[in-house]
Amino acid sequence: MTTLVLIGVIGIVVVPTEISASGSLLSSHNHDSGWVQDGDSFSFKNVFSSILFYALRGAYYIMLLLTSGMMLLRLSIPTSSQGDHQRELLNRWSSVAVKGLLVVVLIFVFTNSNRMISELDGGGTDWLQLFTETSSGQLWMLLLILSLLAFVVIKLKDIYKAIWALLLLAVESFNGHAASSEYEMVAILSDFIHLACSALWAGGVMLLLLFWHYERKEAGRFIERFVSIAWVTIVALAISGAMMTAVLLPSWLYLIYTSWGNWLLAKIVFVLLVIVLGAALRKRAKRREMPNGVLLKLDGLLMTAIIIIVSIFTAISPLPDSEPLKMHEMGERLHFTIEISPNAPGPNEASLIVWLPEESGAPKEVRLQLRSGDPSKQRTIDVPLTTVDSSAGIAFPGFTEFKFVGEGVKLPYSGKWSAEISITDGAGIGITKTVPFRND
Repeated sequence: MTTLVLIGVIGIVVVPTEISASGSLLSSHNHDSGWVQDGDSFSFKNVFSSILFYALRGAYYIMLLLTSGMMLLRLSIPTSSQGDHQRELLNRWSSVAVKGLLVVVLIFVFTNSNRMISELDGGGTDWLQLFTETSSGQLWMLLLILSLLAFVVIKLKDIYKAIWALLLLAVESFNGHAASSEYEMVAILSDFIHLACSALWAGGVMLLLLFWHYERKEAGRFIERFVSIAWVTIVALAISGAMMTAVLLPSWLYLIYTSWGNWLLAKIVFVLLVIVLGAALRKRAKRREMPNGVLLKLDGLLMTAIIIIVSIFTAISPLPDSEPLKMHEMGERLHFTIEISPNAPGPNEASLIVWLPEESGAPKEVRLQLRSGDPSKQRTIDVPLTTVDSSAGIAFPGFTEFKFVGEGVKLPYSGKWSAEISITDGAGIGITKTVPFRND
């Protein structure tokens, strides 16, 4: 616990302003992963502060999931005398867990809120507004209140402990990417189910390790009940995770071409390893054998790795970090503006505005093709264009404006591309323009 306090104190001082209080990295077109060159030397400040930031997030998620998981799993402990010793141990560990949770939440909330106020150059009154008028501040306040209530809840019946844990996880589900999704309610519900199942699994693994360390006989009894719970949670985790990914990502290509997607794939690999280990532990439990200590410790390491990965990719945007293409060119026979957004692998929206001399009339044909700059791929995409009203556009004397849009333009990969614009005006004269660009 002393280590957590130290991380928080240092984090308050050096966590970079590029990291917002809500836990999201503010967008920037100059991403150097914290390595900043200053003259002939490198500054490691951003790297160090980023490590502290993610260490704090990791500690927060670990305590959130373990504490809530312990509370939920108390419902699986027999109420008969057979479960008395397990409850006695759980009472002791729960007391430590809620203390650790409070410390982490205090550091987490203060560090993030202090950073937000500092970025806005705010004063004392801004603190009150932060916690009363912003959604982030209100959710942080709820986290603090629930963390304090935990000291009362641990003295109540198990059903109230479970309700407290679900409320804690519900608050967290409103404080992530799901809350900003186009399908907000579906995303938040999926996130809540995902968090609840994660808490059950992580809490169960931690309890197994604790029972194994202190009372190996109780570890054997607990695993007989937990293996069934674990398999149900793994299935629910897979379904809820797939639903969240579907509503957050416009295209599966984002799994390959975004940092968020890469971290998610890494998490999936670790989860598959957990499933393999779980099958081995379940097999021993069915034979009523004691759990294998090596497998349990490896399961604990995988659990920690997964939570660390979660603390990283929940802090970055699932959308591609790319700059939309916007190009305007003036000419004697043609002015044009082309836009492609977000200009990344996957679905994009294209917009093309052309200005033609009034005497040439309306264009007979307008075509937009996107060509790959990679000679080995030689991919050409015909963009279907639809004419839209251009009355609100920019007027050029002697020219008439025509606007076209294309939706659902899918770029299959990142790299060099070129947009080829082919226009045949009313007089039958053809004009071709090529705009090179990159979508990475």
